Amino acid sequence: MRVDYGFYVVAVICFIIAALPYMNVISQEFLSPSSFPSTALTVVFAALGLISIILGYSMRPKPIISIREPPEPAPPPSEPAPLTPPQEETAKPERKKTQGKTRRKKTRGRKEKA
Repeated sequence: MRVDYGFYVVAVICFIIAALPYMNVISQEFLSPSSFPSTALTVVFAALGLISIILGYSMRPKPIISIREPPEPAPPPSEPAPLTPPQEETAKPERKKTQGKTRRKKTRGRKEKA
């Protein structure tokens, strides 16, 4: 049982005890509403009831408010470099540059008109 429920039960009991002098069922001299002991009893138990309500309210579980941070975007997966066997340094022969006209390569991106 939670602690705040216990304080609420104590508060209800205190308010019932505070209201005893004002019930028509009890006709004793000690608990008559006009006597000093019954007035003191009412004030004390009403104050205890209020205190236990305040304590019960302050002891209740607080709602958990979580602030969600936006998740960090995942880094793009990096492609591993292809593994090549170690090669010995070999000198590649340099190509001779031709001094003639160079031809442009045809691009595949052009669409034919129909």
